[in-house]
Amino acid sequence: MTTNIGYWKRVLQNPTPAYRELLHAEIAYLKAHVPTNAYLLDVGCGEGTTIETIQEITAHTVGIDNDPRAIEDASQRLASAPNTKIILADALNLPFNNGIFDIVIHMMTLVNFKEEKVPTLKEMSRVLKNTGRIIASVYSENDLNLRLTMYEQIRVPIEKIDGATIIFDDSVGANKSEQFSRRDVEVMARKAHLKIEHFQSVGNLAYIFTLSKT
Repeated sequence: MTTNIGYWKRVLQNPTPAYRELLHAEIAYLKAHVPTNAYLLDVGCGEGTTIETIQEITAHTVGIDNDPRAIEDASQRLASAPNTKIILADALNLPFNNGIFDIVIHMMTLVNFKEEKVPTLKEMSRVLKNTGRIIASVYSENDLNLRLTMYEQIRVPIEKIDGATIIFDDSVGANKSEQFSRRDVEVMARKAHLKIEHFQSVGNLAYIFTLSKT
């Protein structure tokens, strides 16, 4: 069985032009918006590629994922990285005290959280300092055809398409993938007692944004 991390590896190995633009934009955005020497948490760190790219600008970094395979891959990738920890954990029950992180990032992961999007944002806010920021990326409401092109290329099994929501076969771990408008993000943020501080489009595929506490 190939789970989310396996399919995402296929994306990274041979991204379409739209996904290549997204990957470059995410790293550029993080380098521009993560303060030097920040204490950073990556929720849904996957195999650790994002942490590896930005580790030189962070003081301490923690990556969490609920997929043991992702944790194994990330731990190997970042074995020699200073001040970096990789932990198997659930985004809805983060094993950290309140208000300790300067930055929490959640890159292209919220799209898979179904009805748990707002609780996840609330949990990330809980571990964030009052002056901290959440940085996240999601698919945009204009991206369906771009996503389908990528999914066809990596041969991910799709069970059905419900409007703009793609539902994968049950063999895929998090098997529902959604897309969002700016209004959708605003509503989610408000329900989690957060507000949009910065919002950026990446072509027609995605949005990257920064949230702060209200």
